Amino acid sequence: MTRKRTSEEDRVHGRRLGRLIAERRERRQLSAPDLARDSSVAIDTVRSLENGRVPTPAFLTVARLAQVLQLSLDELHTQASREVDSVKSDGRQAP
Repeated sequence: MTRKRTSEEDRVHGRRLGRLIAERRERRQLSAPDLARDSSVAIDTVRSLENGRVPTPAFLTVARLAQVLQLSLDELHTQASREVDSVKSDGRQAP
């Protein structure tokens, strides 16, 4: 079974999702290790996600982080998708 290549949209979405999680974590004055511990997610996973290196994180990972950060999954998805939509509409590369 071959693995499908990750699309640019997925990479943009993953980077935006990571930034949103990092921003919320900082606003709640949590360290990355604290977030990892409280959500039962490996610290390396938290750091990789926040640094945009995980374009398609596992649902359970995102759900656990969102719960600790008191974010709804819908809110995370909507905010992360805004940037993806702008990339689709004008073909630009997002950060």
